[in-house]
Amino acid sequence: MTFLKVRNTISKKLEEHLGIPVKLSEQTDSVPEFPFCFYSVTTPYASTGELGNYSTEEIPGTTDITTTREEQPSATFSFVMCSINRHTKDADGNDIEPYIYGEDEAQILAEKAQGFFLHVERDTLSNLGIVVVSVTNVTNRTTLVVDEAARRYGFDVRVRYVRSDERTDGTVKDVLTIHKRSEI
Repeated sequence: MTFLKVRNTISKKLEEHLGIPVKLSEQTDSVPEFPFCFYSVTTPYASTGELGNYSTEEIPGTTDITTTREEQPSATFSFVMCSINRHTKDADGNDIEPYIYGEDEAQILAEKAQGFFLHVERDTLSNLGIVVVSVTNVTNRTTLVVDEAARRYGFDVRVRYVRSDERTDGTVKDVLTIHKRSEI
């Protein structure tokens, strides 16, 4: 599995679970409407330091083989839920009740996302080849945006996946052995 497949699978599943946009940090054309989640990849590939598992397979009709190396590296993601204090809007865009407190909404979404990795989708991800190794505590990551605070809560997740690399190797089909007599 490639890292991009791991990343895209996690973000798609989390977006479905939360019901809000889940976007890669610094790769959005515009800021989505609140609330939303953004994530960054802090470590896309962390090897265990082992050589990995090697296997070979014959390529039919040739003398070549495919050599495959598999390993189980980890990757670390940082997820941040974003919200702001705002009024709920009706269909015409008018302010209505209830008033949404960004602090509460961001924290609730972060805890829901954390539960996604700890329990709700843990088995589903594992069945897709992505194993959740660790999930950190939800922490406040609020920042000041011009004259208002963007309420942010987030956490980090470390996952493990199987990475495969393949190459084609040539082989020798027949070997001719010539025996020489030695004269003593």
